[in-house]
Amino acid sequence: MIKPALELWLKYRETGDKKVLEELLEVFDDLIYYWASKFTSYGEPLEDLVQIGYLGFLKAVENYDPEKGDLSTYISHYVLGEIRHHLRDKIDKIKIPRSVKGLINKMDNFIKEVWEKENRSPSCEEIAKHLNITVESVEELFKIKEAMMTVSLEDLEIEMDRIRAEKLESFKLPIEDKIALEQALAKLPDIQRKVIEYIFYQDLTQTEVAKILKISQSQVSRILRSALEKLKEML
Repeated sequence: MIKPALELWLKYRETGDKKVLEELLEVFDDLIYYWASKFTSYGEPLEDLVQIGYLGFLKAVENYDPEKGDLSTYISHYVLGEIRHHLRDKIDKIKIPRSVKGLINKMDNFIKEVWEKENRSPSCEEIAKHLNITVESVEELFKIKEAMMTVSLEDLEIEMDRIRAEKLESFKLPIEDKIALEQALAKLPDIQRKVIEYIFYQDLTQTEVAKILKISQSQVSRILRSALEKLKEML
């Protein structure tokens, strides 16, 4: 039996009837609001994000093919993509002082050094001492860095989720992609590779991974983002 949403999509594709499109939008309205609400922390009004999400919905409807998978999943990817594209443009326009970028680079280098020498993430207090700034300033640096990288990293996380979903079905990635991914994973530090494997291949939560590795959940989150950033550069 064909699902109601797919039935409406088929009817719209056959007729081009705008009323049918409106009915289909009503079906996915809550989904669009749900994804838009995930990005209100960027300072954008929810209604503005919803309108941008609608654009993603329309693009999804026009490009969808039943062979591409579930309609709601397909629409979610387009809605998220449209919102992220909007936010990325906004973030790119923000002028971050060179001095702040310099501190972020020094902080990243220090974190990398500690990882390589001691296989752990330094505390905010250690970072503050190394940079000769306050702990509060370190926390602000992390927030700025988060704003700079979150959107693009979330794109990669969504892609990793897609790969994981395909893997659970049959993992029919082209052999070249499999090799590239395996080679990139092999280049990661052991702790980062483990976090990626636990989360994306064993479906564990960050809390579960933290218990296994005997570190905090916030450290797992930080390790994950660092690993994804490196994978993004390599892939």
